Amino acid sequence: MEGKDSICKILRSITEVEMAMDRDLLLDYVMGRPTQIISQKGLDNTEQYGCGDEKDEEHWTVVVEKCIEEGFLKIHTDGIKVTAKGKKYLKKPTSIELSDAEEEEVTIEENVPLVEDEDEVIKEKKIPKATNSQRKRALIQAVDRHVALDDFATNHGLDFDEVMDDMEGIIASGMKLDLKYFGYEVLGKEAMDELFEYFDSAETDNMEKAIDEYGDVYNREELRLGRILWRAEKL
Repeated sequence: MEGKDSICKILRSITEVEMAMDRDLLLDYVMGRPTQIISQKGLDNTEQYGCGDEKDEEHWTVVVEKCIEEGFLKIHTDGIKVTAKGKKYLKKPTSIELSDAEEEEVTIEENVPLVEDEDEVIKEKKIPKATNSQRKRALIQAVDRHVALDDFATNHGLDFDEVMDDMEGIIASGMKLDLKYFGYEVLGKEAMDELFEYFDSAETDNMEKAIDEYGDVYNREELRLGRILWRAEKL
């Protein structure tokens, strides 16, 4: 699917508003949803308000993820901002393909939750195979709901290493994930504090060096998770 026009709408919206916008506010703004904060800030009187009301939230979530992936947007602690690369693209847009939500079908067991909703049980044996972008969106939503990430992996037919790969990719893109809830559950506060202290003082966060240092205390998966939690806290 061609994404040039949608990407430009997102970039123009953030540029026009000139205020810190988180992901939810941005989607509400682009889709023209009349929330209290939009009314309070007078955003419903701006030119770009509702510019994307012909598309649904899933579409705009894909577009925002694509903008982050392409380096057009950066997520900071005070909100989403357009990068220099994004401003350059806005001046001279080029064709960019968005991920197609329709992928090959794969067989999975019954009673496994859908990618979109951890709480609902699928009724049939076949669902569309999630693209990498869709899987990351589902992971972000799961983190927001404080879903146990080992359960997330099981429910989506993934190895936990694959979930950690996705978490590392999301964090590397600049998006902050609040993963403490899962760290406390799996590692415990004392272990997290110890690993955070190690990575803070280490010259590098290289996994092999961490294993050399703590391999007799924690296994590789625990050390990698600790590094992910530490990286997330540094954003």
